[in-house]
Amino acid sequence: MKLRGDSNHTGYAPNPLAPYTTVAGPLPAPGVNDGDALSLGVGSSIGLQQAIISLGGLSMGLSDTLYDAGLSGEFDSGGGDRVHFISYTFAAGNGVTATLALEEADTNYDYTPNVVGKVGIAQGWGSADLWAAYDATAEEFALKAIVKANLTDRLFAEAIATYESGINFYSTDPFNVTGTGIPSTIRFGSEWSVGGLVGYKFTPKLKASIGAQYYDNVGHDFVSTALGGDVNFLSAGVTVDYEIVENFDAKLAVNYGKLDTPAGNADNWSGFVRFQRNF
Repeated sequence: MKLRGDSNHTGYAPNPLAPYTTVAGPLPAPGVNDGDALSLGVGSSIGLQQAIISLGGLSMGLSDTLYDAGLSGEFDSGGGDRVHFISYTFAAGNGVTATLALEEADTNYDYTPNVVGKVGIAQGWGSADLWAAYDATAEEFALKAIVKANLTDRLFAEAIATYESGINFYSTDPFNVTGTGIPSTIRFGSEWSVGGLVGYKFTPKLKASIGAQYYDNVGHDFVSTALGGDVNFLSAGVTVDYEIVENFDAKLAVNYGKLDTPAGNADNWSGFVRFQRNF
């Protein structure tokens, strides 16, 4: 099994990959400049969310992976993170599209791109999408399907199913270790997962949903071998969304998680209130 990770260093913390250096500059070797008077310069850290160039169906740049997608709740995980990419989307008509992408996700560890494909259909009833991704560094693959349906003018439902051959960049991580966009050392992943939610639009401005997702064999053989058995996880959550004014929204989310291991079970509650301004 191959595990890949990148390190992210900010401020003036020592860089374990290059001793006696920091983001701002070199540190003195042991015994040099004992008075701590060495100027290290001015360090900075700038994060770029995305930068994309598009021409027709061809796109390239830095953005979330083509594989990045999930349910509209706050309890689920569908896999995905930021990558350098080049992709082409073909629109076949009647809401049918197909996209193929080459993605670089390991900071020059190698120069073999990952391959991601997506086919989908979107119409008045809702949408259905299928993804397939191959991590060329880990030599593992991942599959995902998401269906969203408008059951009535106000009632809607969504479902997700995933499968992966092993821990890889596209792993569906129930602990959301990689949700910040910074690659983690280990993406726990799960061999397969299924989930869904139902929601209701009370008014044009107010809607709510409730759902859950179950993850089987979390961490694959890496974790089950270490703990002496499979680890499973169940996440569930409720969300309430309200549009205060146009382009200014409020969201309330309450989530529950239950971890099942050979050594015993553990659970926790979490939640947040978020105000979001859209431009």
